[in-house]
Amino acid sequence: MKNTKKSMIKNIKKIYKTLDKVSPADYDCGKLCNEICCVYDKYNTDNEVGLYLLPGEELIYEDDDKDFELYYIPPDETEYNYDLYLVKCVNPPHCKREIRPIQCRTFPLIPHIEDNKFHLIIDENEFPYICPLIHDENKLNKDFIETTYKVWNVLIKNPAVYDLIKLDSQRRIKDKDDYTIVI
Repeated sequence: MKNTKKSMIKNIKKIYKTLDKVSPADYDCGKLCNEICCVYDKYNTDNEVGLYLLPGEELIYEDDDKDFELYYIPPDETEYNYDLYLVKCVNPPHCKREIRPIQCRTFPLIPHIEDNKFHLIIDENEFPYICPLIHDENKLNKDFIETTYKVWNVLIKNPAVYDLIKLDSQRRIKDKDDYTIVI
């Protein structure tokens, strides 16, 4: 188990490093909205915001009890058949950038599976605030889109990640959410 854990952490850090090389925009997009995706929960206590971690990603947060809160969601509380973890930044916007979750690093792109095809989409229904990066139709960097697509293509080879994305996609389709396919 110990070698598997070390291997998973190493793979996740490799993905983090790959995603650190790209950015959605050529500027700090947080300046457009005062980092709303980081601080929304801090000022809106009625709407708690956190990110689901991908299977195995919780290992990165196990030893960090100062900057992040880790919540375990057992399989019987969701339609998902695997353990799920939710992470929440305790001190936004000053969380450790080097261990931001994958879904934070690939924001605003969301993995989506429809008709057995994998896509990256933008779905404004997924978050309770307006993101000027997508709402004002600012262009996302091409290298960010391509790298994010490649990373998610690797991640969905893990059956647990695939199932999670498929479940989210089916909910989106069932709810008739309006989303834009980016790639």
